[in-house]
Amino acid sequence: MLSFSRKVKEEIVFNEFDHDCSKAILCALLKTNGTLMLGQGLSLLIRTENAKIASKMHKLLKELYAPSIEFKVKKMMKLKKNNVYLLKVSKAREILEDLHLLEGLGFTMLPSDEILYDDRTRRAYLAGIFLASGSVNNPDTSNYHLEMSVQDEPLAQYIEAMLNSYGLNAHVIKRRNRYVIYMKSAERIGDFLRAIGASTSVMEFETTRIDRSMANTVNRWNNCDIANEMKAMTASAKQIEDIAYVIDKAGIEILDSKTADVAQIRLENPELTLNELADVYFNKTGQTISKSGLHHRFKKIKEEAARLRQMEEE
Repeated sequence: MLSFSRKVKEEIVFNEFDHDCSKAILCALLKTNGTLMLGQGLSLLIRTENAKIASKMHKLLKELYAPSIEFKVKKMMKLKKNNVYLLKVSKAREILEDLHLLEGLGFTMLPSDEILYDDRTRRAYLAGIFLASGSVNNPDTSNYHLEMSVQDEPLAQYIEAMLNSYGLNAHVIKRRNRYVIYMKSAERIGDFLRAIGASTSVMEFETTRIDRSMANTVNRWNNCDIANEMKAMTASAKQIEDIAYVIDKAGIEILDSKTADVAQIRLENPELTLNELADVYFNKTGQTISKSGLHHRFKKIKEEAARLRQMEEE
């Protein structure tokens, strides 16, 4: 079964991007997953563990720059036995200069404003960063978490600022030798997925989240009902104990007629709530009694039982 992260990435991959947005995505992918190689000129090596992302990069590079691309698949033999897809790309200098990514014989630290010049291209850049290094928890978990990672702290801070310009409350932490930009709010994660063009994934995320929230609410209601029922049962048991003690030590006649009726009804109906006892009281006597009235009668019984216990101790 596909992870939710993979679903999001594959949805983004199948979106169509115009010329400038394609450049913005490539800018993010090359900076994050690309390596410059010297020897017989400058070449570019790009790696990814997702075949569809590799295919998307191949397509965008061919459409924009028509380089020669050597495509290799390498099998990882360590714990994660995923395939690694390698693209060795010619015309590296031309591509990187056009994307404003080349500085000397290395990558620039930050993307250029000439590439990310408006809202569309900035969103496309964020989509590229997510494709290159992003992950998001499945929405049916209680721990909402989305993150992307880069090697350079200034770039991490740049992405954090861009995300927060959309009100996404992103933060940066260092984890080993990389900088992680993350979000933990379910609402903000949904907003981010919407911003990078993963609209179908947003629907799945929100639907699952709402279903889970509703299930939790129902559980809380059920737990509350159970707690209230246990509380009522405990109160009923204490009331019956006091009534039985009064009858045993002094007889029910010691109670006034209304309190005696309440005591008799409780003895006959130990499982009923106060509201239900009030209904039984009305059916038996033709008189109404409120919950506070019942509380008052049971308090009188409790006080009488306490008085009799004290007398017995003396």
